[in-house]
Amino acid sequence: MEINEDLLVSYLDDLAAIGAQREGGCWRPLYGVEWAEARKRVSGWMTDAGLEVRSDAVGNLWGRTSGGTGKCVVTGSHIDTVRNGGRLDGALGVVAGLLAVRALVQAHGTPQRPLEVLMTCEEEGSRFATNFWGARAIVGTIDPAEPQTVTDSEGVTLAQAMAEHGLNPANIASAQRDDLAAFIELHIEQGRVLESSGKHIGVVTTIVGGKYLKVTVKGRPDHAGTTPMGMREDALVVAAQMVQDVETIASEMGAPAVATVGQLTIEPFQANVVPGRVSFMIDLRHADAGLLDQLAQRLTKAAHRIGGTRNISVQVEETHSRPPVGMAGDVITSLVDAAKDRGSEASLMVSGAGHDAQILAKVCSAGMLFVPSIGGRSHCPEENTDTDDLALGANVLASALWRLAYG
Repeated sequence: MEINEDLLVSYLDDLAAIGAQREGGCWRPLYGVEWAEARKRVSGWMTDAGLEVRSDAVGNLWGRTSGGTGKCVVTGSHIDTVRNGGRLDGALGVVAGLLAVRALVQAHGTPQRPLEVLMTCEEEGSRFATNFWGARAIVGTIDPAEPQTVTDSEGVTLAQAMAEHGLNPANIASAQRDDLAAFIELHIEQGRVLESSGKHIGVVTTIVGGKYLKVTVKGRPDHAGTTPMGMREDALVVAAQMVQDVETIASEMGAPAVATVGQLTIEPFQANVVPGRVSFMIDLRHADAGLLDQLAQRLTKAAHRIGGTRNISVQVEETHSRPPVGMAGDVITSLVDAAKDRGSEASLMVSGAGHDAQILAKVCSAGMLFVPSIGGRSHCPEENTDTDDLALGANVLASALWRLAYG
């Protein structure tokens, strides 16, 4: 049994053309025109594969094989993208999952357990601040107030956007599933770890947890020409020292600890005024919950220490957090063995990015399969993976699904 490599590439290219941007990459925001077109395309492919297709209350698509008993074995990913995103993020898991299930049914007939392909409606949060909207609906963790209170940059509510596609927010609870046995998500790694290892298949053991710390530094705004250096209470100078400590402390802790300052606001933001107030966000991630807490504590302590040496007020606030999520042992074993079936030694690794699998792990045995990202590029037009690795990943996925649904 082999996945049709030409069809795999053709489907990926077809999706990449939907929402293609003039400056490169593509954009398919949740409940947008491009999103709807891509969803319709995937629905047609599911029908062509002989699957029973249905949409749930938030717009997730499900394609199910006929036959089989008990709880379902599911594979898939998302079709929404970040702005100017690449052709593989999310799309690979949907297309490869569809072709894997199609190949399995053609080669082996009816599975012992029902097989389903899942296209989640949203994962990225690039239009609405609703990360994992599709997966959260499946596990039943959507706040009933979200559709009316969450808006996009133009003030459109989720409820309004849903209504444009015939979806009723009042029915969201009906999207919840309690009959899933396992979920496997094939994805590009989005980093350089797998590529640098020289291996072609990665099996995820843990998806990292994360914390966001908001740091506010309050100094005093003064005239840049008339205030001597020794009399300044420069909030930016103090914040810069803190940012340096973010890199130092995370590096000292070692992999997989990471910490990033990617957003910084300076007030009053004038060239001839000593900065009086600076705020910035620290993105912290780690695969161990205890070490994640420790990293946050060390960074908080360092920020207060630096502020104290300059008599400048510092406030550190944790805005939100999510715990690390371990993947299921039986699914990990199935993926490792499936890679061996295909002559490839899998690299056990941590996922530094969030994925639908971490949400669905609440209700079933979840696992993730990685293929290398060339140069580690992702969320950009340069995102790419060798065709041989795409095909290998799809074939490993099919072998793992066979073990779970047929074996």
